Amino acid sequence: MATITDVSRLANVSKATVSRVLSGTRGVREDSRQAVLRAADELQYKPNAAAQALAGKASEYVGVILSSADAGRISSYLPLIAKGLQKYSKHMLVHFAETREEQKALVNELGNGHCSAIILIGGKDADLQSDKLIHLDGVALDSPYSIGFNYSFAAESACRFLMSKGHRNIALIIDSNKDASSLKTVEGYKLALQNQALPFNRQLVVETNSNPEEAVMALLNSYTQFSAVVVMHDSHAAHAMRLFREFNLAVPQEVSIISIEDSELAGQLNPPLTCISFPSEQLVDESMRMLGELLNNRPTQVQEQEQRALSGRLISRESVSTHR
Repeated sequence: MATITDVSRLANVSKATVSRVLSGTRGVREDSRQAVLRAADELQYKPNAAAQALAGKASEYVGVILSSADAGRISSYLPLIAKGLQKYSKHMLVHFAETREEQKALVNELGNGHCSAIILIGGKDADLQSDKLIHLDGVALDSPYSIGFNYSFAAESACRFLMSKGHRNIALIIDSNKDASSLKTVEGYKLALQNQALPFNRQLVVETNSNPEEAVMALLNSYTQFSAVVVMHDSHAAHAMRLFREFNLAVPQEVSIISIEDSELAGQLNPPLTCISFPSEQLVDESMRMLGELLNNRPTQVQEQEQRALSGRLISRESVSTHR
């Protein structure tokens, strides 16, 4: 079984850094945070010392489940969650689950007396339920303890912005046609086209299936004309920019790119990435409110799904230009 020493060696950081990352403490460089998250997932590391303490102090811990595939996108949540848990004198235990089955197994394990509550980030199974479970940025918006992003609105807003710049042939890169957030993204994309009486071209919608480079290559190899691309993740935009340069396509002069994420990476790209930015702090704050109601056995105020799907705002940088 992997130890914290194994994780620190693989990530090439100190054990103290590993501990700070997995507890959500601020003050860790982003590259170190990403290295620790990747190493912990690769080694299937579970914090044994904390797990042993759970036997007598179960109520002091809140389990946090996330996927390594989403780690880059949602690692910024962890310090916010850790800070929010201080209000309830709780500590965070981070676990990784890559599939619906792994998520379900962890929810059951942590829920059976180990943790006073569980926060599932980016959950893939809308039917996964537990009286201790809070869905954060997942698919279960029909659950009373759930809060997420309005991907449909984000995609529609991104397309409308591109259309205002004269773009009509807009490509879309999604995660998977089996992923709920991707399906919502396609829904918003189609709505934007429909509102402008533009036809839907299936060849302009490509899936990454965990391989964004392959998705961009599929788009390029389709020989389908496009002047702009909407991506779900900033990292996908980074891959697209690099490949476009290799194919002598200048961004944004020849191809514009907009993301519906807005992580720290967005401002570091060349050119800086235009995004539909989501309010991560608001998302975590709302999940902490739900946590308080759950811990105090108070029924949460039931809201319409649309009210529990937060809308983003446009952050215009330099990756979109007017199409001529």
